Amino acid sequence: MANVEPLSVSKDLQKLQKKLSLLIESIQTNSKVVAFMKSPVGQYLDRHPFLTLTLLVFIAMSSIPVGFFLLVLVLTSLAAFVGVILLEDLWHSRTLVATVSCA
Repeated sequence: MANVEPLSVSKDLQKLQKKLSLLIESIQTNSKVVAFMKSPVGQYLDRHPFLTLTLLVFIAMSSIPVGFFLLVLVLTSLAAFVGVILLEDLWHSRTLVATVSCA
């Protein structure tokens, strides 16, 4: 039984390696990626992998606070809009009652 498990794990790792290599190949042959890598910025980032990794991590980590900010912005705007609608309705209903009671 001990001989069966390593063989199965080895086959699974080979399948995973093949899928990963196909994914990397498809990314590297994408026309937009090829065009970017031929640009001066792409060549610079290719020569400086630590800077590339730093930029990638910075962009990924900054997307979370920016997303929260945009969510708060939308929710605040929605709450203000609903509040204005409710206050306008309340103000109009009181002016109608005051007009009717004065007449």
